[in-house]
Order: sequence, then structure tokens, then C-alpha cells
Amino acid sequence: MVAIAAPVLAQDQANEGGLADIVVTAQKRAQSAQDVGITMSVVTPDVLAKHNIREVTELASVLPNVQINYGVGQNSFNIRGIGVNVFAGNFDPPVAVHIDDVYLSKSIMTPLLIFDLDRVEALKGPQGTLFGRNTTGGALNFYSRKPTDHFTAGGTLGYDTYETVRAEGYVSGPLTDSVSARLSGFTTHQGEGYYRNTLTGKTEGYDRKWALRGQLAFHDSKTDVLLSATYGRDNSQLAPYDVPGVYTPESLAAGAPQLCQPYLNGTLNGADANCRRSLDGGYPGDKNPYTTDNNIPHQMRAKQIGFTARVERDLGWTKLVSISSYQKFNRFIVEDSDSSPVNSLDSYEAFNINQYSQEIRISQNQPSRWNYVLGAYYQHDNLASHSGLIILDGAQNLYTDYRQKVNARAIFFHNEFALTDQLSLIAGLRYSNESLKINGGTWLADGMSVIRGQEKPTTLIFPLSTSSAVANGGKRHDKNVSYKFGAEWKPELNSDAIDKLLLYANVSSGFRSGAFNVVFASSQSEFTSLSPEKITAYEAGFKSLLGGRTLQVNGAVFHYDFTNGFINVDSPTSPVPVTINAAAVKTDGVELDVQWQPIQGLQFGAAGGYLHSKIDSAITAGGRSLQGNSTVNSPKWTFTGDASYTTDIGSDLKLNLAMNGNYRTSQYLQASNSPVSKIGSYWVVGAQVGIAASDDRWALTAWVKNLTKSVYKTYLNDLPGLGIVLASYGPPRTFGGTFTVKY
Repeated sequence: MVAIAAPVLAQDQANEGGLADIVVTAQKRAQSAQDVGITMSVVTPDVLAKHNIREVTELASVLPNVQINYGVGQNSFNIRGIGVNVFAGNFDPPVAVHIDDVYLSKSIMTPLLIFDLDRVEALKGPQGTLFGRNTTGGALNFYSRKPTDHFTAGGTLGYDTYETVRAEGYVSGPLTDSVSARLSGFTTHQGEGYYRNTLTGKTEGYDRKWALRGQLAFHDSKTDVLLSATYGRDNSQLAPYDVPGVYTPESLAAGAPQLCQPYLNGTLNGADANCRRSLDGGYPGDKNPYTTDNNIPHQMRAKQIGFTARVERDLGWTKLVSISSYQKFNRFIVEDSDSSPVNSLDSYEAFNINQYSQEIRISQNQPSRWNYVLGAYYQHDNLASHSGLIILDGAQNLYTDYRQKVNARAIFFHNEFALTDQLSLIAGLRYSNESLKINGGTWLADGMSVIRGQEKPTTLIFPLSTSSAVANGGKRHDKNVSYKFGAEWKPELNSDAIDKLLLYANVSSGFRSGAFNVVFASSQSEFTSLSPEKITAYEAGFKSLLGGRTLQVNGAVFHYDFTNGFINVDSPTSPVPVTINAAAVKTDGVELDVQWQPIQGLQFGAAGGYLHSKIDSAITAGGRSLQGNSTVNSPKWTFTGDASYTTDIGSDLKLNLAMNGNYRTSQYLQASNSPVSKIGSYWVVGAQVGIAASDDRWALTAWVKNLTKSVYKTYLNDLPGLGIVLASYGPPRTFGGTFTVKY
């Protein structure tokens, strides 16, 4: 279905007769979203502006049954209960992220995507018969605006709380009759962070990043070529953790640590003086999650480079598409992991990846009862990383150093057969053949200091875990055949009330690559070799336009059978969560969205989701059974709603009003479902008011986000072995203004 994000009036298709069609390419050809028989949401530039979405994580505010959390310097994606709070950067995510049809193989590569976008398509459920790799949960597809055949330019300049300046701009137009170009970019400079350091008196957690994208398009009667290059940097400070302790001070003094009651009952906060960290004996000292007394700021330095060549050729009998891409990403982060005023638990990570991918496909290019996509895909990535965990100012150090290479090959064939003008059948297959090799491990080490930076230790004292001792010597070779079968029915209608109706049902399977749990694996048993995740998804739904296209009602029900799921569990010998490969998950859910435009200029939207996602396998962690536990980041109910109104206030001015809100019921941030990992339900509300030229040449807007000052966790790492709980929080209330102009 098209959720709240989609049914805004497309500016090039707006009509006085109601809601306009949103054109998508979810099936590798241009279609109305209302004609695509899968559950999907489409976020347009208008929605990005009305909701003031500036980060990838904020997309979840307009997508039911979708969670996107940020922790340890990277995004974690979860759709309908499929996902995990990722700690290690070497895993391929279960929700595939594409930029202009180019797959990004690691979640760590996704922070610089929200600028100069044409749309974002969120596809739910397995998508392997049409898209790159690893789509057990679904796919988030970002599409940038393309070069135009006429001159156009524009930009937005904004200023908001915490001395934040954000600017975005573009220029586009023809160079010759057959060549056009586009240059776009953005920059964000936050002068102050959301967090106040009571030790230094300074603020922390500021956002400072920028990116550029250049595109060059060539076309003739048979061929279209699009070359693009991107470059970006992220020099932000990561938000410090809120880190209360979990042991009573008396038991620590006696050398026999006992868990404090607020930790056991889930009411733990930084003001609990009876709950102390085991390494330094301290505690935060107040309930305010936006204060810290760490002595080392959380710093990040990241750089991203990408080149893509897309060639489309009309061969007469078919259309040939080739997409060649090279992506490079490197990052270095430093963090005070226990957020304390002493060097008791600090860490750093250096991460470098080079990725090359090639996709070639042919598809039907003329109107036909048979629409097909036949393609081949290859991807290679080469990853190098080293990390240090410094305990008690170097009294004990863990050092992880590894190299990982992936070669993924696939062929896919997707078909849609129109048996009649009303009834179509869907059938698709995908064969995947993937190899993975890792070389490295974790050592007890000496001569490391997070303050000095990312240098390697002077001495490797003892190996704690190595790839050579893993099954098959740190190599995996995984094969899979996945499929999709379905039907779509568009009944003939003779009704004044129903303008358009689509009924659909699908069964599909998906596959997520195997992996290795390597980072800070302090024993050989923690260096796990993870078999591929597999999913079978069943879904049925409807899409409808009613009342002269003024009302849109879409809905879907689904059931997932999920095996070999990756989950993070605590280990008594590990300072960080260990990813294991054991979970079978059963998921059931319902999604519904309603969009209503009663009169021109006034629009209401509401979308909701119900999710029941539980671990179904008999597995244990820390001596406790996980069977029956809720999956992480899986609230039972999600809701998002908005209202917008535009009216003329003069011959050449108009008034724009908008309000939005999203709601999540309680959920768990760890598979253990421990009381401390449960977060309560919360609302996040935003609003806008502005004036604009009647022809939209300029607009001045004032906005507020998190109007009600909701305080909610987005990431949690429960580490009783170290006597701490690490938590990150969503941003506090912010407000500001933007000025937009275009020609």
C-alpha cells in the first residue's frame, strides 16, 4: 500500500479532481503506486519538506511498521520485525538500501542520502526477484532528481536551535541538444550539540557534514546514458551515551557485585545512586539523558565517494539496462563508552570499504500482456577494519583487526502475465551464489590509547579468537533459490463511489547473506559463523481510490516465517553483544492507511500498523530462554498522521499550515526482553506555518519538531558483565525556520 508518505499532490501532476498518482519504479518500470500489488510507501519531496525530514532515521516517522535507529555511528533498519540493533559494521543488513538502483552493502554507508531527492520508495517484504541483495525485510530505494532539459535552480537555507545552519541547493539544465547536467549538494553545521558536558562545561553531539552530487546525462533516439559522482564528509560528534550502573555500591565494595533493584525492575536512570558502574564505581548523577560527564568526546570522521554509470539501450525487441558502480567509504570513530570522567572504558574503530557492483537486465519496452525483467547481478566488496577497546586506562585492552571479502553473484527473472484486462499473475525466481572470506581476529593487546587515535597496539599479547580456528578457516559459500508468486485483480467497476480498486495476494521468499561475528570476540566460541537468514512471506491486500479520487484507502495483512535469524545476545565473557544464528521468528501484522482531500488545499492522512513478532525457537542466552520474546524494535502498534492546509491570502501569496505526529507503543531494544531494555510508548509531534508565492517560487517556513518534548531511547546496549547500560536518545525539541527559492 501507499502509506501516509505517498498521496500528496505530485507537483507535475496536480489536478483539481483530487489525489494525484505517484509514479514509482518498484517493478523496474514506471507505474502508478496504486497499480503495484505490493505493500509500499512513497516519500515525495513535498513530504520531506512538510515533515522536515533531514536524516535517514526520520523517514520512520512517516512509515508504519518501520523502525530506523541510529547507534554506534550507523543506522539500523527494521521492517515488520525483521532487523537487529547492529553493533558490527561488517554485516550486510536485512533491509536493502539502494541509491539510484545501486545497492549499498553495509548500513554504515547510509548517512549522507537525504538531499535533492525525487522520492524514497519503501518496499516491504522480500524483493529478491527484482533488487540487488539481502532483502528479507524489504528495501529502501532512494532516487535522486535527474538532469533536466530546461534550466532550473533552487535552494533552501535554514537556521534552528543549537546554532544549526543547513543549506541545500541545485542547478540543472541542458549543455547541448543531447547533453544535460545537474549539480546538487547540502551542508549542515551545528554549532552546539544537544548534550551538555557537566565536566567540561561544553556541549557535545553536534552534526557537521556535507555532500555533493554531480550528474551528466546523454541521450539520442536509442540510448540514454547517466553518469553520476558523489562525494561527502561527516565530521560530526556522536551523541554521548547515558550510562547508569547496575550494581549496588555495597556489593562492589565487598567484591561480590549484586544487581540493583532499579535495573532488575526496569526503572533504572542516571539519578539512581544505588546503581553503580563496576569499572569506576560512578553513576551519571541526574535523570537528564542530555547531560554527560565523559572526559572524551565521541568523534567521527567519515568520507564517502561514489561513481555510477547507467546505460539504457532500446534494442527494439527489448530494453537493455546496465548499471556499473564503485562506492568507497571510510570512517574513524572514538567514543567514551561508559561516559565517565575517567578512562575506564573507551573504544575506537577504523573502517574502510571498497565496493564494486554490476547489474545487467533486459525488460519489456512495449505495451504487452507479458512484462518481464531478466537480469544478472555481481557485487564485490573489500573491507578492512581495526578496533580497540581500552579498559581501565589500558590495564586490559582488546584489539580486533580483520579483512573481509565478499563476492555475490545472482540471476533473477520476474514476470507479470495479464491473463485478462483485469487479472494478472506474478511469478519470479532468483538464484544467489555468494562467497565470503574473513581473515583476522581479536587479541589481548598492549600499547593502545583512544586519546591518541587509531594507532595499532605495540604488542599483541595473546590471541583470543582467530578466523583460522573458525569452521572452514573463515570462509563461507552460500547458495539460495528464492521465489515470488502472486495474483492481481482489478475488477471492472460501475460505481460512482469507487474510482479504482486493486486486490492482490503474494507469497515470496528471501535470503540474507551469511556473516561472521568478529568484533571484540573475546573467546573463540564468540567468533560465530552465521548461516544465511531465510524468510517465507505471505501477504494479501487492497488499494482503492474513492469519491472522485478524493479518498484513498489501502490495506494489507501479512504473515512471515523466518529462520536462522541473526540476534544479539549477551555473553558472560564478552564486553559487547554477540550475534548468534539461531532465531526462528513468527510475524503477523496488519497495515492500513487512509488519505482524504475533502477540498482543494486541505488534506488529511493517517496510517497505522499492528505487529505481532515473536522468537519461536527454543534458544537461551545468559541462562534465560528467549522463546516467546518480542523481536527488537517491534512495537505492537505504530501510527502516523498529518494534516495540511493551503489557502490564498492575496493575489500572489498563500498560507501553508501543516501538522504531523507519529506514535509507537512500547517495545524492546534487546532480544533478551530484559526490563531495562523495554521502552515505553511515545509520541513525536511536529508543526509548520509559512507563507509562499502562489507559483511556489519562494517560501518562508517556521517549524518545530518534537513539540511535546518526548524523551525516548533509540539504542540500548545492556552489558551487565561490565556493570553498565548504554543508551542513546532521540533529539529533544528543536525549532527553526527555512527559506526556499527556485527558478
